[in-house]
Amino acid sequence: MLNAFTDMRRRYFESHSNESFAEYYLTHRCYVSEQDDIARNQLKEKIAAIRFLYEKNAVEDDILHLLADLGDQPYLDRYIVELIIQNKELLLEKRVQTKLQSLLCSSNITPAKMAHLIDICLECDLPLLNEDAFRAALNTYKLDFDVVSVLVEYAIHFAIREPADLLRDFLCQSIPENIKLQIIDYLIAADFDPAEINHWLQDHSGKGQMCNLLHDYLRFRHEELLGEDCGIVVIQTMFYGDPEFSGRGQNGGLGTLLKTLGNYLSRHRQISQVVTLTIQQGWNEHTPFFTRYDSKHLLVRLPIYLNNEDKNAFVKRELAIKRAVARFLSLRQIQPDLIHIRFLDNASKAMAALSKEIEAKLVFTLTPDPHRNMTDANADILCFKVDETLEKLNKITIGDELLAMTDGIVGIGGDTVREELELYFPQLKATGTPVDISMIGEGIDTNIDAQQFDLWQFLENHTMGYSIDPSHRDLPIMLNIGRLNEQKGQQHLLKAWGDSLLWQDYNLLIIGGSKQGESAEEAAIIEYFRKYMASRPELAGRFSHIEALPNSDVRSIERSIMDHATARMPNVYVCSSVKEEFGISILEAMSEGFLIFAPIKGGVKTYLVDGQNGFLIDTKDAASIQQGIESVLYHSNLQSNDFQEIMQRGKRTVLNQFSMDEIAKNFAELYLGLSADDGLMCVMD
Repeated sequence: MLNAFTDMRRRYFESHSNESFAEYYLTHRCYVSEQDDIARNQLKEKIAAIRFLYEKNAVEDDILHLLADLGDQPYLDRYIVELIIQNKELLLEKRVQTKLQSLLCSSNITPAKMAHLIDICLECDLPLLNEDAFRAALNTYKLDFDVVSVLVEYAIHFAIREPADLLRDFLCQSIPENIKLQIIDYLIAADFDPAEINHWLQDHSGKGQMCNLLHDYLRFRHEELLGEDCGIVVIQTMFYGDPEFSGRGQNGGLGTLLKTLGNYLSRHRQISQVVTLTIQQGWNEHTPFFTRYDSKHLLVRLPIYLNNEDKNAFVKRELAIKRAVARFLSLRQIQPDLIHIRFLDNASKAMAALSKEIEAKLVFTLTPDPHRNMTDANADILCFKVDETLEKLNKITIGDELLAMTDGIVGIGGDTVREELELYFPQLKATGTPVDISMIGEGIDTNIDAQQFDLWQFLENHTMGYSIDPSHRDLPIMLNIGRLNEQKGQQHLLKAWGDSLLWQDYNLLIIGGSKQGESAEEAAIIEYFRKYMASRPELAGRFSHIEALPNSDVRSIERSIMDHATARMPNVYVCSSVKEEFGISILEAMSEGFLIFAPIKGGVKTYLVDGQNGFLIDTKDAASIQQGIESVLYHSNLQSNDFQEIMQRGKRTVLNQFSMDEIAKNFAELYLGLSADDGLMCVMD
């Protein structure tokens, strides 16, 4: 685990330098090109200038310079905005306020700058846009939905009533649904009767999806969500996907984890409610605003606008996410005692900032990502171009910021992972560090009741275009489950299977992806499947691609496959991801008795011991996957009884270490231990 990057981190923290780690990294990173080197030095100078202002008492001229620089670089903009907000009192000075108002009324600034200026107004409670300026801004930036969204928020916050008709007309235009729902919030705040809004929509846009969505949204606004039970209220966030649609788009194993964990936590007497928050973009009859798993666990899908095509969406909308969640909590009178975040990104930073504003405890699951990917196979620093460098430094910096803010840290795994975290985050070993790491693995529900069904008919009903021919159904299954994208490596798995002897001995079953409305990443993998299968007609009838399914269906499929296992060759589960931080789907397959092949890169090796309860293989490309699987199945001395013993050890690993019943107890102990400090515990009878 020791490498050039962990050494750089150690040297930086031991230096006690005033410069940020981003500056330190940019000074010591490798050379790419002369042009890139110039850009790197310019970037370092800008970061240093911002840091210098954080360390001194800013004056009016400093704020004016910051306003001038705003809007050029999204990763730097967040620090400029934060610095301006910290100096709110200077915004009240006439010269600064005049400049800010002038910028807000200008039609020549970029949409990014305009959005940040309105963010500043909202955070500092400065109503600097009059009605005419508001209308002009809405007209100027009507095609930039980041700006439109924050303008609607501005109208709500400052109770601007005059442009109500203008905003109502936006409901009939081709704008994102989440912005339309923002406008509904505005109209209700402006004393419009919801029934009148509904009638107006029917008259102007027909009785379509928007009317149905409005009806559902109004019900959501008034539905009683939480009870009055004794105990703490826990919020867990997952802003990538939805627990009900794992395997589609960005929906991965985290959704399954949080759904299961939330259900188990909600059974604890000292926990009053668990609220799982996600952000929903596309709405239809299958995506309600909330799903009540039981009386004490609620999934809420927040209608927060994000541009899914913009990789910097969280960066640009960090403050908007914070305010939207705060508004939801206030509207529903939810007072969280604890918020748990799980990613090094700006959405997590938003929730961390909110936790401080509402005085809730903060728990942070710490993973060294992208830290693990900052070096090459020889443990030397990798060379990235400036844009990619900024993206990675942003996450690394957020990780350091969150460590300074959190009340509790969770590491996924055991002592080996703890040691790895301390290498990538040397501040954890510093004398006087107030927060210890709680090492808690992820887990699965090991008490499922799998449904009985006709496996092959079920798969046929959910096929994405390829099916297993009845004449081949006696062959064992090679299974892969997960969302479709390049990092998950399904394209490599298909090629590894098809280019080897494996296709003659195994049917390949891949579960993941959407039948309708697939993302660009999904579409690329599906197109690869199509071209590859077209080039290899002899593989027809041995490969099946199934759409993403609810976790209960996936578990039933796995159980059915193992119930009909043949003795000749073992059913195998292949996780083809380039790396896997933990692997909920791997645990689920292990629990059913599949022979596991998983990435050697990432966190799976913390519970899977190569050759003991599964196999670790190189998954960087198709050739590596092929070689890894064939070496075990065809070129080792392992016999059928050896595979069976390995599979049984895999099952015992999950039952003994990763049963959600035990994992949830560990989380509850951590949460309640933090809450006890504030006297939030129930008085037991």
